[in-house]
Amino acid sequence: LLLWRTSLPPGHSSPVLGARHVFVTAEEGEQLLVFALSRDDGSVAWRREAPRPRRDAIDARNHPASPTPAVDAERVVVFFPDFGLLAYDHAGKELWRLPLGPFRNVYGMGASPILAGELVLLACDQNQGSHLLAVDARTGEQRWRSERPWAKSGHCTPILWRTPQGEEQVLLPGSFELDAYALASGERRW
Repeated sequence: LLLWRTSLPPGHSSPVLGARHVFVTAEEGEQLLVFALSRDDGSVAWRREAPRPRRDAIDARNHPASPTPAVDAERVVVFFPDFGLLAYDHAGKELWRLPLGPFRNVYGMGASPILAGELVLLACDQNQGSHLLAVDARTGEQRWRSERPWAKSGHCTPILWRTPQGEEQVLLPGSFELDAYALASGERRW
């Protein structure tokens, strides 16, 4: 049973459900876009354009709107490799922005941000300068950054894991290995 259908510009991000909206990113011409669609009828509740100071080279199988938004009860966080991270409230008001890059990944960036309590985590694996980044979800200010020089390419989104001892860790595959980081500090555990 089809409930609704809404035409949008192309993008590779997955739609994410919030309490009242479905959030997704797209590209139209040179514009990088964030959409909030009504869960009830698919109508566009709001549309925001992200800054685009550059256009990083990417493989034809990738897309400038590949990363999927991260959503919690207070905010929507999106990552566009051609700009960086942006956060909005559920009404579409921009809360903060954090320019990042440029990135040097032969296929283009593909990791999505995740929300972990009051942190936004983003894997920035690339040819050189790979790192895992944690920023304050309320302000966009960097909380920690863990360098990953052994990771030469990557497209994985980090996941959270709680050890049997109760420590919250961030798991992230790299180039032929899996790494764990302490969520609180970014210290590499293994």
